[in-house]
Amino acid sequence: MKNSKLFYIALLILPWLTVPFLGRDSFKKYLPAAIFMSTFTKALDFFGEKKKWWRIDKGIPPLNSANFFNFGPYLVSSLWILKLTFGKFPLYLISNLMLHICFIYLGGLKFLKRYKIASIDGITKFQYLALDFLRALLLYAFQYINNMSHNTKNLHNK
Repeated sequence: MKNSKLFYIALLILPWLTVPFLGRDSFKKYLPAAIFMSTFTKALDFFGEKKKWWRIDKGIPPLNSANFFNFGPYLVSSLWILKLTFGKFPLYLISNLMLHICFIYLGGLKFLKRYKIASIDGITKFQYLALDFLRALLLYAFQYINNMSHNTKNLHNK
């Protein structure tokens, strides 16, 4: 790809242009969970690459291409999904499942492969969907625990 550096930078920056629409309180509330999930995903990327579940392309050193995706659209979409659905667990599950099905089966994986970000090789799309579903549960659980901790601190401060 000719303009791959520009593409990777745009992939990282463009989603962040939506963050002001989240609102300051929502951003502060959900950022720890989104950072946790992006970091966990980075570790999962490393593990999956070692197990040959997927291949991650080079990107712009020192970052591989998945870093631009994880800390751009993935992190920002985690903020948005939590803002729109947190506290409504069935809606959260359905929304995440629909988004992951669309990503996996309707073009997201093709996008990653076409633009030399990553490709799944050693697992099926259904197995990848199961991993994504587990990550979604982990994201919600992290936010739930973070909320409980924050609420407990507020009770002690009163």
